Amino acid sequence: MDITILFKKNLWTPGWGEISLSAFIIALISGVLLIPFFEPSPDPFKSISIFINYSALNHLLHSLHSYSGDLFLIAGFMHTFEYIYKKSYNNYSFKSWFFLILLSVFSLLAVFSGFLSIGSKGSFSAISIVSGILYRLSVLGTFVSEFLFPNERLSVIYMHHIATFTILSIILIYVHIKKLRAESYALYYTLTILIIFSIAFPEGIGFSPGTPLEVIKGPWYFIGFQEMLGWLPVWIAGLLFPFIILIFFSILPHIKEKGNEILYGFMLFTFFYFAESIIGYFFRGDEWQFLFR
Repeated sequence: MDITILFKKNLWTPGWGEISLSAFIIALISGVLLIPFFEPSPDPFKSISIFINYSALNHLLHSLHSYSGDLFLIAGFMHTFEYIYKKSYNNYSFKSWFFLILLSVFSLLAVFSGFLSIGSKGSFSAISIVSGILYRLSVLGTFVSEFLFPNERLSVIYMHHIATFTILSIILIYVHIKKLRAESYALYYTLTILIIFSIAFPEGIGFSPGTPLEVIKGPWYFIGFQEMLGWLPVWIAGLLFPFIILIFFSILPHIKEKGNEILYGFMLFTFFYFAESIIGYFFRGDEWQFLFR
């Protein structure tokens, strides 16, 4: 299979970087429109439930915001894939590449903190998982955990979502491309796709915190991580694995002669995580037990 087709642009399909930027802008605008209706304390789940059930237009706005965040991550991932395929990382200084890695991290945190701030059953489960991993890092992990979600206070997580991580993402995007405005055709293309998808598949908000459930699964990008935690020691899946990924991306500009090996390694990692996500989503049941045992 010729994977260059994944990165070709034509009149109707903008590049992945343009789609990612467009999705980010749409997420920003829709998020600002949602702020007056969302109450992060004391019961954010109730406030968002009332909002989306009030009218179809409200539900559309919520879905648009949620899916634009998802598309921001997906298109950003494909843009990274394109960088590795074309060996574009060789053109970056260590400083510029380091800012790109930070952008990837804060982009994920911006979207993930939005999921956490909803206050659903899945939100509290994800907070518990991440906190448990961070506390294994002793003093540093405790500090990071208390900074991100002190005592599981969703109002703090929400402030990180709309301020800390989003503002840092905006700054790093500007550092990367020296602009914060998407091309018109890319913006209209992305908005059209997101509206169609939001109408066809309205996004829910999960289960209320008090719902008795035996298995809680996080957002699509978190399920593969949950699956690894189900069969690997926490220090490997939760600490060593993410550390290796960050180191791998950090040293890319210094590896000049291993382009094909890097591409194959990245594709292998992508396939592995995709397979883990499929297993976690479709084949895990109560207490994360394998359904066909």
